[in-house]
Amino acid sequence: MLDLIHHYADYGLWANLRFVRRLEREPDETLDAPAPGSFPTLRATLTHIRDAEHTWWGRLTGTPTTWPASSDRSIAGTEEHFQRFHDLVMGCDEVALRMVKEYHDLRGNAHRQPAWQMIMHCINHGTQHRGQLITQMRSLGLAEIPANDLVAYQRSIAKG
Repeated sequence: MLDLIHHYADYGLWANLRFVRRLEREPDETLDAPAPGSFPTLRATLTHIRDAEHTWWGRLTGTPTTWPASSDRSIAGTEEHFQRFHDLVMGCDEVALRMVKEYHDLRGNAHRQPAWQMIMHCINHGTQHRGQLITQMRSLGLAEIPANDLVAYQRSIAKG
């Protein structure tokens, strides 16, 4: 399980940073332009991924967090949160992954889950919203949309 979770965490960071690097090149007018999706703009979608990773990091570490993760709405400012979640996962061993964590969701409901399930959910949640970023980017007529499928990541590391 350890290899799988670490691989998935590497993938999640790789995919998130592909969007950070691509969207950093866009002006604020594009990042904040209305685009259909769960969130109204590219910036709002990417910062939602950031906020969720921040919240799951807090749940995994037992550290109280805030939503949003930061008042910084810059695209570059998301990277530190993505890196911190990744670093936490990469520091886990099998025992840590199997440890049952107790936490409250944003509505205050209590939950108990093994850490590995929480991690898998968080990375999968990012995948869902990166798919929405692609749709939003296409609706805005943007080019150079990053491939971010798991297989694209796996092929990239196979090439060395």
